[in-house]
Formats: sequence, structure tokens, C-alpha cells
Amino acid sequence: MIWQLGMLGLALGLNNALASVALGTMQIPRTRQFMIALIFGVFEAGMPVLGMWIGRDLSMLIGNKAKFFGIFILAVVGIYSLLKSGDGEDEKPARTLGVRTLVLAAALSLDNLTVGFALGMMTLPMGLAALIFGVVSLGMTLIGLEIGRFIGSRVNVSADKLSGAVLLVTAVLMLVH
Repeated sequence: MIWQLGMLGLALGLNNALASVALGTMQIPRTRQFMIALIFGVFEAGMPVLGMWIGRDLSMLIGNKAKFFGIFILAVVGIYSLLKSGDGEDEKPARTLGVRTLVLAAALSLDNLTVGFALGMMTLPMGLAALIFGVVSLGMTLIGLEIGRFIGSRVNVSADKLSGAVLLVTAVLMLVH
């Protein structure tokens, strides 16, 4: 059962790894990277639990629409990052990054609500599932941030533009997946 939850955690955390590459291109300090990974992990662990608590009736209403809403948010953030001007945008990077992190974490974990619905109908220990999903997501996010840091230091493009492009690619991959 643990390895199955681990494999499901890897599948769920893949979106976080891809999106965190975008954040990593911004060359943020590693302490901040860990905070981002922790936020992503909490959302990744919490959404299935929330899905389980919401229940089966609401799952029929929401169904797979949560995934498309999350994809839409990623695409909007990606387009915004690509189109925004660089004038005066760096004055409040910590606050902007914090808001962006929360929005991305929520958008990326929305499809996990449906996983929670499914897990809630089974006899799996939800606490263990949440712990495994959170830890796997934290690790995958840290890997994605480091890959983004590597790419960002070698590509001579605005971090916002590169971040926006990666988010759009992530949204498209989520759509076809």
C-alpha cells in the first residue's frame, strides 16, 4: 500500500516539479526555495484530504472540472508573466513571489480534490496518504526549483518570460495528460 501511495504521489507531484522549474528560473535564495516546496507540499497533501471531507455528492458536481480550473489558472499566470512589462515590477519581489506561490500551489493541487474523492471511497489511511503526497511533492518541487535555477542561470531571457513560458507548457501538458 505504501509504494502504491508513493507512486500516486509521484504522479500528482509531477505537475509541481514542472511548475517549480518556472519559479527556480528566478534565482531565488535556497531558503526561499524550501519555503516554496513546503507550501507546495502542504497543498498537495491537503487537497486530497479536503476532497475526502467534501464527500461523494460534491465530487459528482465538481468531478474533473477542478483539473481544468487549475489548468486555466496556470495558463493565466503564465500569460501574465509573459506579457507584463519589467518596469518597476521588482520593487516587491518577496510579496509578489509569495502570492504567486500560493496561487500556483492552489492551482496545481486542485485536481487532487478528485483523488481525495476516490481515496475517501476506499479504506486507505488518509493521514498516511497525505503525508506521503506531501513529502513526495516537497522533494519533487525542490528538484524542479534546482533545475529551474540551473536553466535560469544559463539562459539569457527575463526570468518572468522564462517562468511564463514554463507555466504555459505545464498547463498544456496537464491538459493533454
